[in-house]
Amino acid sequence: MEVESAHERERTLAPEPDFRYVGLEPHHDLGARVAASLFLAGGGVGAGLLQELGVLYAALGAMLAATGIALVWRRTAKSQWSRALGSSVPFVIVPWGVLVDQESAPRALRWAAVRSLHVHTMYGRDAATPSTLWSMVTLRTEHELFTGRTAGAPSLERLLVHLEAYAREQSHRASLDLEGEKASTAGWLEPEFERLLGAALEVIVSAPSSHRLGLETSYRTRGLRAAGEKTLESLRAILRDRREHALDRRPLAAIVAAELGLRELVPDLVKLVQSPHPLVAAVAKGAAMRLGGSSAKVGAIDELAPFLPPEDVEAIVAWATSAPVVRERTELLPSS
Repeated sequence: MEVESAHERERTLAPEPDFRYVGLEPHHDLGARVAASLFLAGGGVGAGLLQELGVLYAALGAMLAATGIALVWRRTAKSQWSRALGSSVPFVIVPWGVLVDQESAPRALRWAAVRSLHVHTMYGRDAATPSTLWSMVTLRTEHELFTGRTAGAPSLERLLVHLEAYAREQSHRASLDLEGEKASTAGWLEPEFERLLGAALEVIVSAPSSHRLGLETSYRTRGLRAAGEKTLESLRAILRDRREHALDRRPLAAIVAAELGLRELVPDLVKLVQSPHPLVAAVAKGAAMRLGGSSAKVGAIDELAPFLPPEDVEAIVAWATSAPVVRERTELLPSS
């Protein structure tokens, strides 16, 4: 059992990210633009010599000046611009981290890998009407710098405020009991879902845990555990819990809800599909799909593939589209 400090108990989870996908193109090569500016600068110098040297010498001076400056820039300034602007590769910001589109090896960066994030937005006027032109996003890790540009103003305000909180939430382990006392023995990068599914079925069928959850045995379910009002209230309280816990109970509660056929909890599950914790979001998606939630609101489980072990993604997709192991109840039984 892991004991939480008083400070941890007082913390609350940050609001879920309010964006789904922000694509950023790499900065454009400034070589042609700078060379053109330097040529024009050289032309200005040559124009000043027209009266003294004549048109021929002035034109020659302008060309030499532009060529010389351009060569100096090519050797020095270009490398300085590259260092200042960072890696010239496309990248995408999603609720669970950053996807870097490198040809050699595409990568997924979780929030803990991001040291800082800055957004600089450029504004202009269209027929005297103020408008947002584009934004430059700069993202820094411990050893790398990425800079990308996107049209308009991306909805990243919540991320800018809560980046540290998202990284902290992603570090929480999944609980194997609804009390938040039993941690999985799996490593950080090992599959978790099968263990959670087994724990959820144990919660439903074992007498002590099912009794605490308010599950009742009834002839209507032919001996299976049927959900009561207490069941609904208990699971909803866990799914809506905004306190930070070292062991996150929400994935287990989502699986139990789906196995019991509690469609009333679909709205609560849909709210979690944007959770910065990849496992919480994936299981919430799977549970909502299993209960008939709208695919437009839930989204695809494969969105989280870069941030989860492939075994977990495959298992959650298979579970979301299969029949429940526990018979779906047709009505809530009154609480005893």
